[in-house]
Amino acid sequence: MGEVVSIGRWQLAPASAADAGVTLVRRHSGGRAAAFGTGFVGVTLVLPTRGALVDSAAPLRPEQVMNRYVRGILAGLERHGVPALYPGRDTITAGRRQLGVVAFTETRTGAVLVEAILANAGDPNALPRLLDRADPGGVVRTTMLQPSDTTSIAAEKGGAPSLAAFADLIASGYAERLDGVPASRTLTDDELARVRDLAATVGDAWLTTRRPRPDLDRRASAATMLGALDVHLAVADGRIRDACISGDIIAADDTVPALEAALRGCAADRAAVETAVGRVLGESTQFLLGIGPPDTLIDTVMRAVA
Repeated sequence: MGEVVSIGRWQLAPASAADAGVTLVRRHSGGRAAAFGTGFVGVTLVLPTRGALVDSAAPLRPEQVMNRYVRGILAGLERHGVPALYPGRDTITAGRRQLGVVAFTETRTGAVLVEAILANAGDPNALPRLLDRADPGGVVRTTMLQPSDTTSIAAEKGGAPSLAAFADLIASGYAERLDGVPASRTLTDDELARVRDLAATVGDAWLTTRRPRPDLDRRASAATMLGALDVHLAVADGRIRDACISGDIIAADDTVPALEAALRGCAADRAAVETAVGRVLGESTQFLLGIGPPDTLIDTVMRAVA
C-alpha cells in the first residue's frame, strides 16, 4: 500500500498532490489528518442508524456515537494486551500516547459511518514528514507530534498482529462489548469489480472536492478541540457572497454544505450570521462537533468578515 496520508472529510486538499511517493486520500468521515498505508489498519463500521448496536431506550446524541462504537475496538486491543483508551474527542490512546484516530459521519437517511485508523507497526509521528512530501504548500493543516506523543500496537506488544488476526480481535471485541454476532465474509468478485468501477468513476474528484479557492479572500482560523477551524469568505456590498468552512471537524454529511449555503447572501453582521448558523444547527439531523459552542463558528465568520 505504501505511504499514505488520510485527510478528514472537511479538510482542504491541495489542487494536486506532489509526486513524492506519498498518496493523499480523503475519508468520508471528518476529523484530522492521519498517517495511513503500510503499517496501519483501518476499521470501518457501517450502521443503518446511530443506535443500531446499542440497547438503549433513548436515541444516541451525535456526541455519544464515537464513545459507544469505539468500544469494540478497545476491547479487541485489550484482548491483544494493549491497554487502549478512548479519552474523548477523536483519538485512541495507549499509555496516554496516540495510537489511532476515530471519526464518523451520518447521511440524511440516518445511516452512520464510523472510521478509525490504528497504528499497527507504523509510526503516527511520521505525519508531518509525509505531508511535507505530499503537500509542500502546506494546505493540509496538522499539529506537530513528538515521538513521545505516539505509539503503535507493535511498540506496545513487541510485534504487530497480521491483518487476519487483527480482524479477528476487532470482531471479538465488538461481540464482547456490543453483544454482536460476527460473521466473516469475503467480498465476491462482482462486489470487488463494483468497488473498482466506483473508484475509477470518482478518481481524484473526491480528494479535491474541497480545496483552496483564490476567490474567497477573507479568511480567519480558530484553534479547536480537534485542531483548527477555517472560514474563507467573499464579501461584496455588505453581504457574504460565498463561503467555505473547513478544518478538523466532524459533521453530518449535509451540515457543512448547509451552513455554507445559509451564509451565501447573508448580511455581513453578527445578528444575521447568528440567525443563519442557528437555523441550520437547530435542525435535528444536523450537527457540528469538535469546535465547541456554535459561537466559535460565528466568531470566526465575523473575524473573516472584518
